[in-house]
Amino acid sequence: MKIHPTVIEKLVTIYTNYGGFKEETRLRDALGRLDLTEYTQQTGKGRTFLVLTEDISSHLKNNKS
Repeated sequence: MKIHPTVIEKLVTIYTNYGGFKEETRLRDALGRLDLTEYTQQTGKGRTFLVLTEDISSHLKNNKS
């Protein structure tokens, strides 16, 4: 299983914003709030990725319209 590039960007943003504080409590809290969902590609090789749950929800909501 791989991490989707959008998750990597979100992690970099979290580390940039919350890293470096005493005992890294803000970083730990932010990472603890991160919600990921397993997604298997429907086309191609059918690879499985961890994606942001908010991205899946947004995509499903936009496709219903």
